[in-house]
Formats: sequence, structure tokens, C-alpha cells
Amino acid sequence: MLEVIEALSKMLSGRVVVSEEELKRKALRAGLRVLGIEMKDFTKEDLKEVVLSFIDCPLSVRSAYFSEKICLNGVNFYHLHTVKPQPSDLEIAYYEYIKSKAFLDELEKIMNATDRFFEGYAKEGYFLRLYSSNTKFAVFFTTISDLKEDAEIHIKIASSFDGEYVAVVRTEEKPTEFVEFFRLHSEKFKRNNAKVWVANALGSIDPFIGYPKDLKLISRFKNPRLASRINSLWREKVDELD
Repeated sequence: MLEVIEALSKMLSGRVVVSEEELKRKALRAGLRVLGIEMKDFTKEDLKEVVLSFIDCPLSVRSAYFSEKICLNGVNFYHLHTVKPQPSDLEIAYYEYIKSKAFLDELEKIMNATDRFFEGYAKEGYFLRLYSSNTKFAVFFTTISDLKEDAEIHIKIASSFDGEYVAVVRTEEKPTEFVEFFRLHSEKFKRNNAKVWVANALGSIDPFIGYPKDLKLISRFKNPRLASRINSLWREKVDELD
């Protein structure tokens, strides 16, 4: 647990103000960085313990501690005791809060949609889930922007996993970040057996990068040919950008 806390503290280096929502979202990313596939054993209680270490009861002397609480527009933020927050600090914290809340509000729905997609498979884990049948899948839930930032972590895990590794991301209002991710990372993800699928709040899942080897799963996508169409259409855009 201490390793996860210290990894999250490094991710927050230079930050003065945070929200509980941002801490939760980034704690999951820090957990994946430290634990890899063993993130399957990271529980809701573990997440709560990590978050409280930053705003309530510190568990590591090598971790940041946002001890001072302020409320802005009904949202609780926490800042370092030794630093007076500047407007820019609050702007960053609010941006991260909005981004984190959107992800957390949909997380359980996305998890449930993924469970339905893998109906008939044995399930293990929570924030990282292992689904096992004739084929084994490891599934981690994130956002496309966080996936872009953590791409090398996901590739490292996927390349050493003895099954199929999938990052499931939420839909976004604009495709800009998906296009950017595709341009930067699609080929590396394909080479290393890493897949990216997209889930929406209505409960459907579609392929963005990569298909499952278990062919019976392909029919469970709402738009099973989507990844092929994206690869064909967006490849032209990527070539133009290059």
C-alpha cells in the first residue's frame, strides 16, 4: 500500500490543491503502475485508505499531505498547509475534479457493461478484472487521456501477460483525444497484444484497437466492425499528419 501512496505522491508533484475525486482516479493509475496485474487484488477499501492518507491520516512520510480543506461551489478541495493556493492552482484542481467526477460517475456502469460482455467467463478482481474461460482477459478501466499518459505502463503489462490485455475507456464528447491516441500508440498497442475498447453509459462496448481471439465475443460488440473502419479511415489522417 505504501508503494501505491508514494507513486501517487510523485504523480501529484508540484500540485497545491486536489479533490478527493482526483485522488481516487489517480490512485487507480498509481496502483496499476506499482502492482501491474496484481492490481486485481486492489479493493475499494484499499482505494479509500490511499485517498485518506493524503487528506486525513498520512501513512507515509514520503507522501504529500493536503491537510487544509476548502469548499468552492459545493465541492471540497484540499491544499497543502505550507502553501497559499493561487487562482491557477484552483483552476487546475477544478479541471481535474470535473474530469475525475465524469469518470467515477460512469465507472460502475462501465464495469457492469464489461461483466455482461464477458458473460459466461469466471471473474476475479475489481478495479482490474480477470475474465477466464478458454481464453483469459485482463481488463483495466480508465480514460483515453490517462491511457495516453500511461501508455508505456499498459504496453509493459500487456506484453508480459499470458492472455489478452484490454483497457476499457469511456466515450468522450469529442474524438480529438482518440485520434491523437491512435496516431501515437495504435501500432505499439497492436504489436504488444494490448487492446482498447470503448464503453458508453448505455451499456454497450465497441472495439477501438484490437479484437478478441475468442470469436464468439465479437458478436457482443454493438458495432463489431468499428475497429477495422477506424484503422482504415484514421490511418489516412495519421499519414497526413505525419
